[in-house]
Amino acid sequence: MTITSIDFGTSNTLVSILEPATQTPKTLRFPGISRVFKMVNPQGEGIEIPVVPSIAFAPSPGEWLVGQQVRSQRLGFAQPDRLFKTFKRDLVADFQPPSRQIDGYSYSTETVSEQFLRTIWQAVLQQVQPSQVIFTVPVGAFERYLDWFRETADRLGITHAQFIDESTAAALGYAVQRPGSLVLVIDFGGGTLDLSLVRTTAISGHTGGHATVQQAEVLAKADAYIGGEDIDGWIVEDYLQTIGLSREKLGETGWQTLLGLAERLKIRLSQATEAKESWLDESTFTAHEWHLTRSQFDQLLESRQFLEQLRQSLDDLLAIALSKGIGKGDIAQVLLVGGSCLIPAVQQLILSYFGRQKVRLNKPFEAVVHGALSLHQLRGIQDYLHHSYAIRVWEPFTKTYSYLRLFEKGTAYPCKRPDRLTLQAAIDGQTEIRLDVGEVADITHAEVLYDAQGRMTSTTLHQNESYRSLNASHETVCMAKLDPPGQVGIDRISVEFEVNDQRLLLATVWDLLTQATLVERTAIAKLQ
Repeated sequence: MTITSIDFGTSNTLVSILEPATQTPKTLRFPGISRVFKMVNPQGEGIEIPVVPSIAFAPSPGEWLVGQQVRSQRLGFAQPDRLFKTFKRDLVADFQPPSRQIDGYSYSTETVSEQFLRTIWQAVLQQVQPSQVIFTVPVGAFERYLDWFRETADRLGITHAQFIDESTAAALGYAVQRPGSLVLVIDFGGGTLDLSLVRTTAISGHTGGHATVQQAEVLAKADAYIGGEDIDGWIVEDYLQTIGLSREKLGETGWQTLLGLAERLKIRLSQATEAKESWLDESTFTAHEWHLTRSQFDQLLESRQFLEQLRQSLDDLLAIALSKGIGKGDIAQVLLVGGSCLIPAVQQLILSYFGRQKVRLNKPFEAVVHGALSLHQLRGIQDYLHHSYAIRVWEPFTKTYSYLRLFEKGTAYPCKRPDRLTLQAAIDGQTEIRLDVGEVADITHAEVLYDAQGRMTSTTLHQNESYRSLNASHETVCMAKLDPPGQVGIDRISVEFEVNDQRLLLATVWDLLTQATLVERTAIAKLQ
């Protein structure tokens, strides 16, 4: 029986096991669906890292092909409507694209994601029999995503599933052997940018008689909805502007072709100052040569506000850390994770913030999946809420909703709201009051425009607050039954909110009229 970790990524998915004999991590390679990344480690040695590309193809109802078998056979080029990419990113997002109808069947983001993971899980079972499975999740994942993951694990027959956020796992993957280090993890993959400031400390005692127990404390977090998949699309859009061709005229097959070439250009520019690719426009049978320099690439990233979003996320995290008495100079190491961290402009920006001596980039792909395996050794993870939470209240006189914050982002848990909340009935004769609690997240976006000459311009970054009710993904909500019925303008119930050590939001409700306890420490939702 073996401990197994799964890092479900936007671009690539990795599976690792803890070798029972040596207690060292090993990334699994699956024949036919794995792709091998080759890179040089700090010692100058060539290493191979097996990953499963996070893509799927549905040739017919009930049949699925995933990973490298889709890439190598170029299945999405002839039938792009059957090709699915970035479904993990869509799954994490607040809003999802509509289901795709193929052969009379509906293919939703949840369906494709589950089938992808099911195929990988079947490949895992052919090699090992996991005794414990640990999934990694993005820092900024909404509750809906976590609920889906738990339900999917149940349907796959995984009875001992655990979850750890990707940035904390990466810190453990890089630095678990150096307890007490204060490290900043910058996880920049295909779909999201996640930053976490983490400290691991040694706890006296042992597990299994050999391994030192560790405790991870998450001190600050920040995230942004941007990644390598965006870059590939920008490169293609900019190139099409240059040659005077629109995406509509190019067609979906040509678009997928250029996306693949853009990814190759991007990877090559991590090592070289210029890169070239050739392609054939099959609609006109015209051959094209695509040339991109690193300076052009850097300019593209700046104009698209890519680097500005990275700067903003770094500034946000450092501001949170400073509010806790932690300065930038206190950070011992900066650990880079994810393929987007291989971009020279990204590395240069991070080096300008922290200096070359602190930055490490020797495990960009495996740090997360290897670090997740350390979860079984942890005594606990001290964490805090990285979303704010509010309650939505109906104002009967203005006939509008207002939002009252219950817990701010950055609040350590377990915790209790210091003040009780007093609520009234919204209408006369009301017999119950429902508690509508939701997540509040900060969303950053930029609008990109082209002038009459086809030159790219962009606006400044915009920040908005997004409220999402937790009740939308739960069959039951916390409610207080009123007997006698409530009346408008009269305070009726008093509510006390708390978050326990399992991140469960609990509510206790008292009736101010009858002095009865209507609800006692009832769970509303599990917070993230």
